[in-house]
Amino acid sequence: MHFTGWTYDNFVTQSVEAQRRLFPDRTGGRRDFDLIVIGSGMGGGLLADDLADRLHGQRILVLEAGSYLYPTHVYNLCRFSNADVARHFGCGSFWQPGGSHDSHYIHERPQLNFGGRSIFWSGLIPTVQDWELDFFPPRVRADLKAGLLDEAGRTMNVSQSLGSAARTMVERLRASDLAEDFVIEETPRAVHQPYLMRDGGRERYFFEPTGVFNTAELLINQLGLAGPRDEGRDGLYLRLSSFVEDVREQADGRYELVVRDVLDGSAQIFRANTVVLAGGSIESPKLLRRSTSLVAKLPEHVRAQIGVGLTDHPTTSSLETWATHLHDLPLARDEHAKIVFYSRGRRDADGSLAYPFNVEMNVNHEYWHLRENDPGSPAAAVRHEQASRIDIKFSFGNCRDARNAVLDPPPYGYVPEVRFRNLGWMDDLAGSRLPALAGWHKRYDEIFAVLNHTAWRIFSQFSRDGQPARPDHEIWYGQGGKGFGLGTVHHAACSLSMPSRASHDQDFDYGSVLDEDLRLNGSRSLYVCDMSAMPFSSAANPVRTLAALALRLSRHLAR
Repeated sequence: MHFTGWTYDNFVTQSVEAQRRLFPDRTGGRRDFDLIVIGSGMGGGLLADDLADRLHGQRILVLEAGSYLYPTHVYNLCRFSNADVARHFGCGSFWQPGGSHDSHYIHERPQLNFGGRSIFWSGLIPTVQDWELDFFPPRVRADLKAGLLDEAGRTMNVSQSLGSAARTMVERLRASDLAEDFVIEETPRAVHQPYLMRDGGRERYFFEPTGVFNTAELLINQLGLAGPRDEGRDGLYLRLSSFVEDVREQADGRYELVVRDVLDGSAQIFRANTVVLAGGSIESPKLLRRSTSLVAKLPEHVRAQIGVGLTDHPTTSSLETWATHLHDLPLARDEHAKIVFYSRGRRDADGSLAYPFNVEMNVNHEYWHLRENDPGSPAAAVRHEQASRIDIKFSFGNCRDARNAVLDPPPYGYVPEVRFRNLGWMDDLAGSRLPALAGWHKRYDEIFAVLNHTAWRIFSQFSRDGQPARPDHEIWYGQGGKGFGLGTVHHAACSLSMPSRASHDQDFDYGSVLDEDLRLNGSRSLYVCDMSAMPFSSAANPVRTLAALALRLSRHLAR
């Protein structure tokens, strides 16, 4: 039995004439390439685009199993919630026996389409901090700290500011004692603001903003407008609706890919000197496991780790309050700020991390992405409550968890079981995850005490009609269902990891699936460039880090 368009529940398979007239999707008669990237999402799309700029005189192919849905991010099309739109396209590419209240469960389903998750994501690109980089192997850590993270931000059109109100709020919060423990900044987003200079002032010239960064647009621009072309030329090629069944290493060291056309069921063979897996933390280990002849040549310790270690970062539910002032600064009901409190990584006397988390704060969250294509719509009206809504949540880091895994599917199957410890269960967080991350050995009430004290410090900067701001209905963490939330597939990482540390006090394990160049250990030139390559699930949204790793890999392959 081979893969079909019906193998994955809710998988969109279609041939779109509008897409074919916009940009080319074909490879002609030639099936040989210098480099093939499997996947067009954040890792694969960024890598392919950067390589196309660097590798002049070479042929590069992007293979994408999914179809063309949208040519850009959904926020660039409408004002609907990105998460709500994304759920319409979640694919049933794995199964799990339990539900959200069981000990093992991972939430949401992946999107498999042109541009991958990048056309649905939040656009948030906070920066991984120094204390988190300690969980990255030395050469990778050094490169990330040497400017790659900043370059990744520029590549993704990092925002300059959310406006004067947000800047002023950050200034007031930095003047508090919170700044001793946290670096306080406007939360960076991959939202193009070419009309602003770095200091937030207006640029002399007007450039058309491109909205939320996504790899669909990136690849469309690189491919160029559809039209007659020489199929033997160098440069970038794209083939949609192309599911890679198998990767084989030939005697001459080149790779042979068996590719299934999900529209008509036909199989074709493609060849390349170098192959990069970029299908995501679920799909990439599945493909590697299907490639049995390739895997058989790998060292035993590498084979044993394929698909093992799927990890997400624990996050809490939100606490909300209402406020009219930040210190003496009035808060208008129609103002917005999204602010991140990055932990400085301060350690307590016993050597444990005092704050192994970031805090994410929103002021009037509903205005965080203002795109008004219908100003007269009732849905566009500003609410007129007498106070502004403040909400916060905590995001922890997480060491690679070798107890989680993408398991083998049944024979001739494509939908495996995923075994993932539920991040909402406090017993495992307190007994395993937080000790490994931070050296915490705290009871439930002690964990909630740290969260609640930090929340109190933040809310105390705000007031409502002269009274200190307090959580809604005086419900704190550890009360009324306020606790930790579910892990999701969208940030899940580490299932084909580079060298990692199982705990903050352990050495790096170099018996990993990948080396520090993201090359599959035991292979000649097969690489991975997606979340599965991560050695650690950071407190910060990991997309900027993935972008930095894609740029780093591009330079390595272009040498």
